[in-house]
Amino acid sequence: MDRDIVCLQVPSFEIVLARTHEASLRHRPVALAPIHTPRGLVREVSQEAVDEGVLPGMSVELARRLCPSLRVIPPDSTRTQAAHRELQQAIMPFTPVWESIRPGSLFLDLTGTERLFGKAIDTAARVERELTGKWGWHSHIGVATNKLVSHLAATTLEKPPQMRSIYSGSEQAFLAPLPATLLPGLNRMQASHILHRLDDLNLRTLGSIADVSLAQLEAVLGTAAVVLHDWALGIDHSPVRPSVEQPQIEQSLTLNPDEIDDQLILGRLSQLIERMCAILRQQRRVCRRLSLALCHSDHAERMAQHILPHGTYWEADLQPVLVQLFARCFRRRVRLQRIIVRADCLEPLAEQLRLFDEPAMTVQPASHRLSLVFDAIRAKFGERAIAWGKALP
Repeated sequence: MDRDIVCLQVPSFEIVLARTHEASLRHRPVALAPIHTPRGLVREVSQEAVDEGVLPGMSVELARRLCPSLRVIPPDSTRTQAAHRELQQAIMPFTPVWESIRPGSLFLDLTGTERLFGKAIDTAARVERELTGKWGWHSHIGVATNKLVSHLAATTLEKPPQMRSIYSGSEQAFLAPLPATLLPGLNRMQASHILHRLDDLNLRTLGSIADVSLAQLEAVLGTAAVVLHDWALGIDHSPVRPSVEQPQIEQSLTLNPDEIDDQLILGRLSQLIERMCAILRQQRRVCRRLSLALCHSDHAERMAQHILPHGTYWEADLQPVLVQLFARCFRRRVRLQRIIVRADCLEPLAEQLRLFDEPAMTVQPASHRLSLVFDAIRAKFGERAIAWGKALP
């Protein structure tokens, strides 16, 4: 049975989100790039910027020369990840299996859903209408029998909203005129070496690659020729792989006003780690990795993480690690807007049961007993009933 694979892409996703929050960005050239570095490269561009000659990968300095009216905005990973989760929630009623490509782009496997929702092209159109009606997100949609063809069908569209369906048996005819550089999997197969060889052989389109026998390609490209030849013929058996989300605990705090005082920020971090450890103890789990993310006022972000030698849920173990992470991240004397502490690689607490009903002979360290007392007081009288002085504003 032929599969029904949909590739849904919201072009320039972060710029679309920024325009939703800031109306002044609409209908003007916009580029997404880090603004705290003089050598930043453009990551995304709006259609208005493309019309002025600005392209992704271009330096910000060159982009400003080409388009003096260009508005450069910084990335906002927090907003982007939240919007991508909303996108996933929106497509969940239509498909049991989906795969994230990047924020704003998904593969949907609609195989076997025709009796519920109708043909795949109709379901894809319904999803597009919902995204447009709810958030104003116009999308490119490609429908085909595999991931490769559906991805290229969506990528080669020009202005959203547009949709393209490649029927079974017509994959090779669709791919034939496309340049080989469009293949999304080449970045995992020594792209520059392969493209250089193909250019030497004057094999610049997928159609010309498909016309060459597999044996001839193998003589030039080696083992990579098998996959490349299949792609040129429109053959791709890779399944839609749903992402497996690892459990994690995250605590964040928005600083109002923005802050630069080290001691005050460390006090706030101490407050966050106390909350996180209390949650871990309540869930009877320990963490093996601790991460810290700092968001500056100029939208620059820094993140660091540390893998712990053993799982723990005690503040006495995690506080020194958090201080080290803060020293690694906070290198710029620019005020902080938001701090995020994340514990992941969670494991169930390993407890040694006693064979006989005897009192435990080991005495817990004072810091551990103090943490348990804090938990009991806060459970009875509320979280603000007791706190360390360094955590107070």
